[in-house]
Amino acid sequence: MSDIEREIRKLEEELTQTEMRLDVEALDRVYADDIMVTAPIGICVDKPAVMNEVREAAEKAVVGRYDKDDLKMRAYGDTAVSSYRMTAEATFEGKEIKRQLCITNVWMKRNGSWQIVARHTAGLPGDTPPAPSCENSLTAWF
Repeated sequence: MSDIEREIRKLEEELTQTEMRLDVEALDRVYADDIMVTAPIGICVDKPAVMNEVREAAEKAVVGRYDKDDLKMRAYGDTAVSSYRMTAEATFEGKEIKRQLCITNVWMKRNGSWQIVARHTAGLPGDTPPAPSCENSLTAWF
């Protein structure tokens, strides 16, 4: 494993904790201003949409479980790609949500710091997407 891959592995571990806590300020730093997120529901969103969803989730969601496994990564100079399975359980406005997703992050080092510039999220067998009343929330694509 290269030094960059070790660094990204550490950042992914920190990201797991940050996302589980729904730490808005930390996620704002990790997600690049020009991030593109492709969601399991088939939409592509930008950072303002992502951060609005994160803020809403931080106010209304309670995360019970957020596990990452099968983490793989590749480094390409100042860019790295990580991929993993994520299992999450949360309550959002009183509704239970269980997600099983495959997530791919593209990390880029800019001005000495790593940020996520792209993310693709796909539902896995056993994924239970949120009810239609939650479609406009983070839980629809997170």
